Amino acid sequence: MTIPKPLEIRQLGKTHMNVTAVSLGGAGLGGIFGPVGDADGVAAVEKALELGMNYLDTSPKYGAAERRMGLALRGVPRDSYYLSSKVGTHPDRPLDYSADAARWSVDRSLEVLGVAYLDVCHLHEPEPHHLDQALAPGGALEALVELKDQGVIRAIGIGVQDHDLHLRMVDTGHLDVAMMVNDYTLLRQNAEDIFAVAEETGVGLINGAALAMGLLSGRDPDSIGTPVWTPPAAEVAAAKEVHRWCDEHGIPVLALALQFSVREDRYDCTLLGAATAQEVTGCWDALTLEIPESTWHELPNLLDRVRVS
Repeated sequence: MTIPKPLEIRQLGKTHMNVTAVSLGGAGLGGIFGPVGDADGVAAVEKALELGMNYLDTSPKYGAAERRMGLALRGVPRDSYYLSSKVGTHPDRPLDYSADAARWSVDRSLEVLGVAYLDVCHLHEPEPHHLDQALAPGGALEALVELKDQGVIRAIGIGVQDHDLHLRMVDTGHLDVAMMVNDYTLLRQNAEDIFAVAEETGVGLINGAALAMGLLSGRDPDSIGTPVWTPPAAEVAAAKEVHRWCDEHGIPVLALALQFSVREDRYDCTLLGAATAQEVTGCWDALTLEIPESTWHELPNLLDRVRVS
């Protein structure tokens, strides 16, 4: 039997982890994109695991996501999935990239998730001056290295959009995994420099925003946004053009966007932002929908037309 492309196993860089090409992120579970109840959030995690996805990502910043993920994982064998969380953005110690805050945040995450270790712990969304703190003596990286030596975390990562910060982490020699944000979508393909460095160093790569922060989810691009974030007008316009093109070709935008990311095998894993079991199932259906090869041949012309910087 052919293994569905979303369940293709890829080694996450040089780590011990063999992850499914598609897995579940936690931002949606915490209500970042709209209200979500406990039952829906727990069911989303359960559905992802039921379908065979084996990597779960979350963060203290994502509201109730860690707690809901922990509820869903009760009774699930710990060696049957990989789990990552983040430090630096805990609501109780926001933008604190010190070693003490990192240790404290990891302890809180382990408690809430109900696990003994994290497979990956990322520095989360640092600005350049935050990374200065994280890399200095007494900074978060120092704590993460110690926690890795102790087996409390198994790999060190960073989740941020700024490529310069990824590269600074690579230069430390301690980076195992990099989570890219909004760098490889139908609207923008800006990951070549990180692809090259990852190939050279063995850093694992995760695509954390294949749907361009929701603009390619199939919803009206004009409706996308949160109380603290509004997509740039140029990206909204480009997304509308992608929607029109997909309508003309009879292909759901969601299917094209997700499969576009999965077809790029330099990414070891693409994360879904689904918040409910229904959304997970919808993503699965989109990922397994057959798209004619002729469509993929035509796609570069669309990408050239809509690409944003």
